[in-house]
Amino acid sequence: MDLRCPHCRMILKQRKLSQAIVARMEIDCPHCMQRIGLNVHPAEVVIALFDFAIVIVLAALAYGYRSQDLVLAALGAAMAGALALPLLQKTWLRNWPRYARLIRPPDA
Repeated sequence: MDLRCPHCRMILKQRKLSQAIVARMEIDCPHCMQRIGLNVHPAEVVIALFDFAIVIVLAALAYGYRSQDLVLAALGAAMAGALALPLLQKTWLRNWPRYARLIRPPDA
């Protein structure tokens, strides 16, 4: 992923720990103090939603059938989803800009 600010082109890879853990849709660039937004690729959304749906279905089946094997399958699906997003970002979305300029409405 391209982790540069769309305004000043500084690399924002080394963000604060709080920003790295809590993903917010809008942040301020620490270098130029401009407001930038998170640019999420549609493939990331599809993978996250698909993984979440699989985990929920497997967990519901595990609860209904009282099966430890289905619990392990649900945990495996959750781990596969957690691994899939970083792999997608490092391979296919290598040049995708992570941050985008925010379009602000004109002052009324």
